[in-house]
Amino acid sequence: MTDLTKKRKAAPSILSHDMHVVGQIVSDGDIQIECKLDGNLLSHAVTVGEDAVISGEICGEVVTIMGRVDGTIRGRQVHLAATSEVTGDIYHGALAIESGAQVDGVVKREKDPLSGTTLTKPVEPVAEAADEAGKTTH
Repeated sequence: MTDLTKKRKAAPSILSHDMHVVGQIVSDGDIQIECKLDGNLLSHAVTVGEDAVISGEICGEVVTIMGRVDGTIRGRQVHLAATSEVTGDIYHGALAIESGAQVDGVVKREKDPLSGTTLTKPVEPVAEAADEAGKTTH
């Protein structure tokens, strides 16, 4: 397979510092959070920026925390930067903690840390289901 036939990796979705998001976020791609999030996050790769504040569960293959999280973190690879503040449990396959990182909770290594999450991806978006049925929603 040549480089031209390989799928291009999409750019990460970025939620800017001037936003306040309430609700669940689900993505197949990468997400960078720089804002306040009151809700859960399920994504392939998650980066929580230094000024970000998350209240909820974070679940991803690769999770990097530089800001504040109040909730459970589940990731195959979890990295806590020196500026991170975590209040909640961390379930991981591999964990890196920089000097200065703050953790108040249980830290547990698991073979499949993502299996314990209650977060799920939507089965099928409503618009796609309507298109398949030959109807259009507006």
